[in-house]
Amino acid sequence: MSTQLMNVKPTTLCLAIISTLSTGSIMAANFEGPDSVENTIAQQTEQKKDWRNQLADKGFTFGADYFALGLKSPNGVDGSNVNAASGVARLYGSWNLLGHGTDNVGSLVWKVEHRHSYTDTDPKSFAWLGQDQVGYAGMIAPAFSDQGFRVTDLNWKQKISDGRGSIIVGWQDVTNYVDVYALASPWSGFTNLAFSTGAGAMGLPDDGVLAISAGHMLGDNFYIIGGIADAKGKSEDIFDGFDTAFGGDAAYFKTLEIGWTASQDQIYTDNLHLTFWHMDAGSRHSLSSTVLEDGTVIGGESGQGVNFSWSQFVTPQIMPFVRGGISEGDVALYDRSLSVGMGYFGLGQPTNNLGFAINWSQTNEDTLQTFLNAGERQVAAELYYNMQWGDHVQITPDIQYIKDPAFSSESHAWVFGIRARIFI
Repeated sequence: MSTQLMNVKPTTLCLAIISTLSTGSIMAANFEGPDSVENTIAQQTEQKKDWRNQLADKGFTFGADYFALGLKSPNGVDGSNVNAASGVARLYGSWNLLGHGTDNVGSLVWKVEHRHSYTDTDPKSFAWLGQDQVGYAGMIAPAFSDQGFRVTDLNWKQKISDGRGSIIVGWQDVTNYVDVYALASPWSGFTNLAFSTGAGAMGLPDDGVLAISAGHMLGDNFYIIGGIADAKGKSEDIFDGFDTAFGGDAAYFKTLEIGWTASQDQIYTDNLHLTFWHMDAGSRHSLSSTVLEDGTVIGGESGQGVNFSWSQFVTPQIMPFVRGGISEGDVALYDRSLSVGMGYFGLGQPTNNLGFAINWSQTNEDTLQTFLNAGERQVAAELYYNMQWGDHVQITPDIQYIKDPAFSSESHAWVFGIRARIFI
């Protein structure tokens, strides 16, 4: 591991990356993001009891957590006070069934969740143009919905080439391998989609869909990651994916990422990459498609684009980043998006981190501007401070400011939030 990275005071998020990439048999590049099952479990190594350590020594690891998020704004679409709150329970694990203790380990990976809203409007929907919303063309907290039970991961992960590459087959969350950087996780980093995967300028399928993805180092510094996923799949009914992924009217989400990193173990901190993506017509995620109760998709055009990302530690604790994308079609929320920000790791104590970022976006002209009369441009900013209390609790106050929300009569909107996590 480089001298620079070893000097970083690790936050919970950093530990998820560093521990996974440098401990035991996982010396090779991990081509998944900070919220993947293995990276989430890695951050909890310090808190494991003896019996869990014994299971981990045999290749079986697991974790569980519960999140609650509350949002409040005095700037609803009609100037009223609006609020939203929800919770998420998660159980996740990994079982090394082939090659345990070697660089070419094969693992069964799973994550099940229950997402539920405490209020009539869930935080995922809080941004949009209804009576209890703030009129922002975007997603303020996309992970906090009222979806109910869902399977986010149920896949086989195989390391190859002495750990320099990996292949994942099965139901998976594409945001674990697409356009990832260290602050992409809505559970521990920014909550606004503008500062996460795709920066709002990328269409995305459901989190848990049938997919195959692969990544491999190309020498010491360059790497490539690609994947193809079911664009009609539903994480709340994963076995329906056999019909949607292999049926005559199947639609797919395809990505190819080419990147540079300072070293394998810094792949999501000191990183520069380009991500090319395409989503077929007829997906469940086109802005113009209609999804019937039986799952039939009517209408919906295709979409495509390219995203870019740069991040690098400039001091042992401060990591600035620049991210964005350009898209066309009616799949992505934004035709243009640019986010600039920084993360401050170890602020106050080693397990705390702070993030601040500003996003400029141009809303989708084909659909949002043409049919929903959305404003052309928005600016959003987010500031959060993730604090860990003891071994099992995290509290994250969050403030977001939106200038010229596209669907609102208000000139701006303030959104105040608090996120809590209990984990074992």
